[in-house]
Order: sequence, then C-alpha cells, then structure tokens
Amino acid sequence: MAEEIVNRVAKSPLITFDLEEFFPEGQRLRLDMSQWLEQGFILREKEFRLALKSFDFTPYNNAYVALECSTDA
Repeated sequence: MAEEIVNRVAKSPLITFDLEEFFPEGQRLRLDMSQWLEQGFILREKEFRLALKSFDFTPYNNAYVALECSTDA
C-alpha cells in the first residue's frame, strides 16, 4: 500500500522572487547621534540645533543613512 508522494509546494501558487533584485544600490553610512549628547545621554534641544547647523552633511548626500546612538541613552 505505498502511497504516491505528492510535492504540494511545487503545485502551490507560491511565487519565488530574489530579494537582491529589490536591494537599492548606493552607499550606506552610519550617523552616531551620541556626538550631540551631553554627558552621553542628554539631548539639549538648543545645543542640538546649533550643532546641526554647523555639521557638514555633504558626505551623507545621495546615501542611505542609518541613525544610531552608541551610548545607552
């Protein structure tokens, strides 16, 4: 009484696609926000705004930027 083995996955309407086709090309950079924190964990809005005005963001143009904080803030 050997039953026939049926590959249900092959018969299913699943669609297979390659995720790498959807991966956008471009440079990826990290921006650590801890450089603007006072004592490593306090963000003071006034000082933060002044620091952002003087920060050079040109290296981040046309790049994918990941914001991170390397401290436990």
